[in-house]
Amino acid sequence: MKQVIRYILSAVLAMALIILIFVSIISSTILNEKYVLSKLDETGYYANIYKDVQSNFENYIYQSGLDESVLENIVSEEKIKEDTKSIISHIYNGVGEEITGDEIKEKLNSNIDESLKNVKLNSSQKTAIETFVNTITKEYTNTILHFGIEKDVNSIYHKIFSFVELVKKAILVLVAVCAIMLVLITLKRVYRIFTFSAMSCLATGTFLIVVNLFTNAKINVQAISILNDAMSGTLRNIVSEILQSIMNYGIVLLVVGIITIILANLLHNIKKYKKAYKHSEEE
Repeated sequence: MKQVIRYILSAVLAMALIILIFVSIISSTILNEKYVLSKLDETGYYANIYKDVQSNFENYIYQSGLDESVLENIVSEEKIKEDTKSIISHIYNGVGEEITGDEIKEKLNSNIDESLKNVKLNSSQKTAIETFVNTITKEYTNTILHFGIEKDVNSIYHKIFSFVELVKKAILVLVAVCAIMLVLITLKRVYRIFTFSAMSCLATGTFLIVVNLFTNAKINVQAISILNDAMSGTLRNIVSEILQSIMNYGIVLLVVGIITIILANLLHNIKKYKKAYKHSEEE
């Protein structure tokens, strides 16, 4: 019965470790604002969004009949960075500068007035220009992924974050309970504590490595595409890093498990031979 309980505790410990590793990875990556911001910098997200913005603006300028000069200096990479950080701050913290596009409208209208200062416009032309300005502003906010749903996303984020933190605490308690029970059950044979703990590490490590290999076999991470090229590149980088973290954890636990089993059995055999040698001397 004790042996069965040991195997059950070892299995529960392995499952607990797997869940703990996954929630830890999630907490330190996609649920971490600083991590996401660092990935945006690392992947050149702002520069790529700036190129997309400029390209989209040019598509509309050709249709409007206005001079390309009206688009000069209405947006910069620095502004995109500031607005993106505000969006992310709204998502993670529920606070941030409100993005209205008024600054772009003001600069664009100023450039258009300068370009058409000697041209007398009729009402239909004025309406067309107003439509163009609104379209450019909307195109900008869409390109930087400002859809006005940050508040809703923030609410969902906090629910997920709270759940993950709760799971993490529960798993830590479960790991501690399993470890204590394992120690109590195998107190007379200490080496078995290490053996069954090592089995949990082996099972966890093997599972994580299989998850990594299976995911990479089924999903072409470098082909992931979502919303735009800039976001796709950042997402691919994050997914690759998460999968690499899973693999790293798997390898470390597998190695630790193997070494612990070898050392535990080695210590057990040394102790066993010492007893046998002592018994033979007494005889």
